[in-house]
Amino acid sequence: METKGYYAAVGFFVLILSAIGIVIALWLSVGLNTQNYTNYTIYEQESVTGLSVSGSVKYNGVDVGVVKKIELDLVNPNLVLILVAIEEGTPINTATRATLKMQGVTGIAYIELSGGDPRAQPLTAKPGQQYPIIPSEPSLLFRMDAAIDSLTESLQKITDNLGTLFNQKNKDLLQETLGNLNASTQHLSDLIGSAQVTLQQGNDLLQDIHNQVLPQTMDLLGNVDGLTLHLDEFIQQLSDNPSMLIRGKAPALLGPGETSPTQKRRN
Repeated sequence: METKGYYAAVGFFVLILSAIGIVIALWLSVGLNTQNYTNYTIYEQESVTGLSVSGSVKYNGVDVGVVKKIELDLVNPNLVLILVAIEEGTPINTATRATLKMQGVTGIAYIELSGGDPRAQPLTAKPGQQYPIIPSEPSLLFRMDAAIDSLTESLQKITDNLGTLFNQKNKDLLQETLGNLNASTQHLSDLIGSAQVTLQQGNDLLQDIHNQVLPQTMDLLGNVDGLTLHLDEFIQQLSDNPSMLIRGKAPALLGPGETSPTQKRRN
């Protein structure tokens, strides 16, 4: 009887401890989940590889919520619908943006919220929306991938243009143009040589004119000048004695001791 009473006491004690443990667990569970959450929807246009349900949602690096659901959008399968639960009191407003980020090199992704402007209006669900929608922005990897694709496309275009530029037809045309340019250069060289010869001949002609024609011209001008003086003198004499055209020029007066040519002949 004593043994049975001992086992009964032990069993009762274990039941009491189990009940106390369950109560404490329920109390702790309820006490730790007193925080209220608000649901928001995020639409991503890129791959969400590495993001999972119960993944973190952070606001400027601070944990503010969790991912509740990830699925393709039924209207547009190119979009990924992400349902997140965010702690009430988190400053989510119309300026808030969501970006997919990676935690180091682990490959685990999370949602990063940023850009909340205190002056912006609180974000609320619009008509037809079950939950408010937080706009998303492309991640760094997505932007880098887009930039690489754009660079690759540009390089391909350059390659295609170079291929078109250096096709056989353009090569032949370039070769012909270079040949014409070479011929034009040679012709120009001949013209320059001819011009130099012509200039030398012109210089020689000018030198001959300076050495021969110019002195003779100066002598001729001197004779013309003397003739002009004599003509002026004759005109002046004629003006003073018009009768000289009939009688001739009067002999000049004799000086002391001079005799006229007539008297000399008589003697």
